[in-house]
Amino acid sequence: MRSFIFSIPFVFLGASFAQAQPVSWGMAQCSALMEVMETHVSKQPQKDYLADAKGLLFDAAVEQSRAEGRDPSELTTIHRVKQSEWEAMGYSMAFKAEFRDWTDYCRSLARSYKIALHQSMLR
Repeated sequence: MRSFIFSIPFVFLGASFAQAQPVSWGMAQCSALMEVMETHVSKQPQKDYLADAKGLLFDAAVEQSRAEGRDPSELTTIHRVKQSEWEAMGYSMAFKAEFRDWTDYCRSLARSYKIALHQSMLR
């Protein structure tokens, strides 16, 4: 009985780790976020920074995907799906907790994987 009780947390912990997505997918999703943000921004140079970030993050996703032993062609679908989700939110996306979480995550990925985003994007 006692071993059963102690094994329960490990089963749930193991399930959460098994569901983690590859880093390359996160990078592709960040690229999609930058693309959607770019459509909502009209001021320069911020619009250019977002366009650059979109490309840099997607290029990093392709490189990371290869390092993970994955097929980089899957990233186009992942990017497109996340882009559609962000577009569906419209301008209200900036007011959602999910948006803040994702921008924090994208900055963290850029720092961790040394993706050369413009300094203003990393604050």
